[in-house]
Amino acid sequence: MKAEAERRLVSLNVSPWSERAKWALDHHGLAYETTEHVPFLGERRLRKLVGKRGARATVPALIVGREVLGDSWDIALYADREGKGTALVPPHLAEPIRAWNVLADETMAAGRGLVVAALLASPEALEEAVPWKVPISTRWLFRPIVRYATTWFAGKYELRFGEAAAHRTHLRSTLETLRRALAKDPPYLFGTFSYADIVMASCLQGICPVADRFVRLGPATRRVWTREDIAADFGDLVRWRDDLYERHRGGCGTAPTCQ
Repeated sequence: MKAEAERRLVSLNVSPWSERAKWALDHHGLAYETTEHVPFLGERRLRKLVGKRGARATVPALIVGREVLGDSWDIALYADREGKGTALVPPHLAEPIRAWNVLADETMAAGRGLVVAALLASPEALEEAVPWKVPISTRWLFRPIVRYATTWFAGKYELRFGEAAAHRTHLRSTLETLRRALAKDPPYLFGTFSYADIVMASCLQGICPVADRFVRLGPATRRVWTREDIAADFGDLVRWRDDLYERHRGGCGTAPTCQ
């Protein structure tokens, strides 16, 4: 196993994609250092770290020596190769698990549009996005900067705020698909815990965020990430996600309330 200093994960705390990568590395007991990316302000550093020239630089990115893995799927495969414990992407299930991964990517892209629109409409959440080193009493001064950075982020990912209804329909359709699949052989999509369960659990983050001890969010930010009506209609899947975290992410605590 490589030393912790030789394995570096560039991530964004609130990002479901980053959580996927962390979960895969932690599942396999792989040590790593974390570098927190700050959208807009940290763009130049991110490009320098991951070596992107022209193409869009994104997180998570795992840096191991000169190798850069810039996708959570690739990081999960790396963790399977290098770590210990059961494989998250067994070879005989690679294709169907990859299909769930693609669905999760599409769904979270839709969810991202809803979350960013809600963030821009919440002065309190904009303040919570200010780096923690800034005193609470002066964070309101940074709202215009965070708003500008968030608008820039929306442009980077070509988010379309006018398609909120379509995004919500997409979320519901995916959750219906997940519900039907889990009904066949609960509590896992393929009989035993796999990366498919991780990626689909991550889709629930933009509907009812997981408890703070897993992904810490400020109260206003938590509201931004919550879709109360969808969470109420798919409470069984929220409970499935919470149980999955308890079984495979460790510890105990209070589940989030989204209803």
